[in-house]
Amino acid sequence: MSTQATRMMSDPLEFNNMIPVLVALILVVFTYVLLKQLFGKAKGNTIIMTGIEGSGKTALYAQLIAGKEIQTQSSLTENTSQLSEPPLKVVDIPGNARLRGDLFTKYSGNVRGVVVVVDSADFVDKIRECSEVLYEVLLNESVRSSRCPVLVFCNKQDEEMSRGPDPIKVAMERELTTLNNTAANALSDDSGSRKMLGAENETIKLDKLGNKVTAAGGVCIGPETDISNLNSWIAAL
Repeated sequence: MSTQATRMMSDPLEFNNMIPVLVALILVVFTYVLLKQLFGKAKGNTIIMTGIEGSGKTALYAQLIAGKEIQTQSSLTENTSQLSEPPLKVVDIPGNARLRGDLFTKYSGNVRGVVVVVDSADFVDKIRECSEVLYEVLLNESVRSSRCPVLVFCNKQDEEMSRGPDPIKVAMERELTTLNNTAANALSDDSGSRKMLGAENETIKLDKLGNKVTAAGGVCIGPETDISNLNSWIAAL
């Protein structure tokens, strides 16, 4: 034992004076570790675009990357491009349900943000499918741990039967609540934990999740083309 330590142990008053210093040091170390865990992880550089088939996802991707319309068709592979400003990679995941999950996982490890594209004009008929996509995104481990923002892009706002972003968001929250309750009644996975967005019978509110989830409208094809909401969202990442 050092001479200083011996003197401290033999002098109770000096030792007591050191206690506040030691407590302060421990608090500093604890705060540093906590902040490191919360904010220390480097942001990813990939924007993932996903959604069901027919949502206009690839047409939106083309407008974002090239600023023009293209003829699109169902694909079995992803499209990837690089934005110059901000310098982010954009990945367009096929809407095919059998491919979507694996390809999303492939790129999610470096995720910066996720765009879930919804067909606003066909939303009433496809509400469950669209909500399932969002549910899968929000349960993805990389999405949850990174707390990356998620944009529900309500496409085809120029069509007569289209629903606005706010009604779509409310309707998806109802479906997410139903999906969450269904998961609560299902068997747990091999790890012994249930994959859920909230507690059983909890009403899911997108504003209260760990990820910031917003809904915005736009049009990616035709004379009323407007993807400014998407561009603004990306600029803020």
